[in-house]
Amino acid sequence: MTEVLSRPSVTDPGGPGGRHLRRGRPVGGTAWYRQGRWLLLGAGVLVVAGVVVLLAVVLWPRASLGRGTTGLATLELRGSGTSFARASATVEGRTVPLVDRRGQLVPTAALPAGRPVTVVAVARVPGWLSWLAGSTRTSRITLTTPAPRVASQVVLVQPGAHPTVSFQEPVGVVRWSGDGTGGTVRLAAPSRSVSLDLALAARGAASVQVEAQMPWETSTSPQTVTVFAGQGAMAFVTPAPGTPDLTPGQPIVLSFSEPLRTLFGNRQPVITVAKADTHPAGHWREEGPNTLAFVPAPGAIWPNQTLDVELPRSVEFAGTEQGSGRQVQLETVDGSVLRAQQLLASLGYLPLTWTPSPGQTTPTTLAAQDALATDPPSGSFGWRWANTPSGLQALWVQGSDSVMTRGAIMNFEHVEGLDPVGFANPLLWPTLAQAALENKVNPDGYSWVDVTESLPEQLVLWHNGQVVLTSLANTGIPQTPTDTGTYPVYLRLQFQIMRGVNPDGTPYADPVHWISYFNGGDAVHGFVRASYGFPQSLGCVELPVPTAKVVWPYLHIGSLVTVQSQPLSV
Repeated sequence: MTEVLSRPSVTDPGGPGGRHLRRGRPVGGTAWYRQGRWLLLGAGVLVVAGVVVLLAVVLWPRASLGRGTTGLATLELRGSGTSFARASATVEGRTVPLVDRRGQLVPTAALPAGRPVTVVAVARVPGWLSWLAGSTRTSRITLTTPAPRVASQVVLVQPGAHPTVSFQEPVGVVRWSGDGTGGTVRLAAPSRSVSLDLALAARGAASVQVEAQMPWETSTSPQTVTVFAGQGAMAFVTPAPGTPDLTPGQPIVLSFSEPLRTLFGNRQPVITVAKADTHPAGHWREEGPNTLAFVPAPGAIWPNQTLDVELPRSVEFAGTEQGSGRQVQLETVDGSVLRAQQLLASLGYLPLTWTPSPGQTTPTTLAAQDALATDPPSGSFGWRWANTPSGLQALWVQGSDSVMTRGAIMNFEHVEGLDPVGFANPLLWPTLAQAALENKVNPDGYSWVDVTESLPEQLVLWHNGQVVLTSLANTGIPQTPTDTGTYPVYLRLQFQIMRGVNPDGTPYADPVHWISYFNGGDAVHGFVRASYGFPQSLGCVELPVPTAKVVWPYLHIGSLVTVQSQPLSV
């Protein structure tokens, strides 16, 4: 049997063998004691270090920036006693101070919307910590100023209700105009939706221009929102039908009260140039679930044209008197008469020359010519021939659709195989621009006929700076006088049996030769008479037949014929 002895305590006066122990140092435990002491010391060091780190996290000064909500940026300050010192925003080379409004940094001057901006904020470190952390802390961030976009370009309401426009990000100020009214909405707090004080009393639609921004931003680009009041398939067309507002290169925007897929499936509208039976080049682009835009190719749409837009199905065209249907007509703006004169002079269809101002770039493409058709370059005109008769010079009016300009246009259209109807021809502008690019000059030269009713009545033919012929002529008798004025030739015939009624009521059927009609039934032509030089006709300008044969090749469609009571100016 083995006996187990217990370890004597420090206070035991004696144990087996009568030995005494020294206080606090167990027998055989010196190594264990030393190891424990170091463990306790390490734990203490760790605790102290943790407290220091915790205090550093809590007290160490820091400044961080982020995108603002009501301001341009947010500023978050950390650390005991850390305070705002200053901040600024730099955009497009301009620096604007910022003020701190409860953590929101707000510009003191308006900033442009949608532009990159660098924000720098400086925080002040408390004095008791500045010896270690420095006196300031600087934070920097680059962001873009807000440029709020509408969430939907189409808003549906009941008649009489106010539309609510939604935005993709919060806005603070909304300026709007449409349907003959408008206003400004200033929100107490930024919001993604804004109610407009607009009410369509009846079924229909209105186009509303919206500018949304923050209070500290400059005005943004306007956005278009179409408001439909009522139910059913409706369309709103921009530009408005029935008015010549469509400019070359401008998209044609069709907004619908229902989604495109619901109305048309995968089908698209078709655009045709009226009276020309051509389809302008371009493409359709969906700008939203309910909005479709036709983007014309450069040089595809020209001034003085009418476009037929045919939809895949019938809708109600809101905002027009047309009602329901599949087709709507749009009219382009009128072209510049001055620009037409510049081109006609350059191609020799006017008795003038045109010289562009120094520094003007010569257009080399149809698209460039198309742009100039409504915005002509600067330059100067001069008479092509120094001896241009004063009577012809008096017919020139720069920038005006005068008879000289109309005649030149008719001449050009005839040469190019177009109907000589002036600006009403939808192919005039593209054909004129193409001729300018190819320098297709007038093959006929410039002719003018001057007729005087003062006795003896005479006709003078002037061509390319020279008098080609002077002849006695006959004009209308008092019962059927020849109208005075200047008129362009619109029809030419070598022979015709002219039929009509004499002043006494008897009919006539006269053979005439080398005919150039210039004013209704009045024409320059050859007719056999015993003599010439005084009123004998029923309104025409009569010449001896051999003389008329000489004159006829010089008179072209658009050539001017002047009949005056005064002596000849040539």
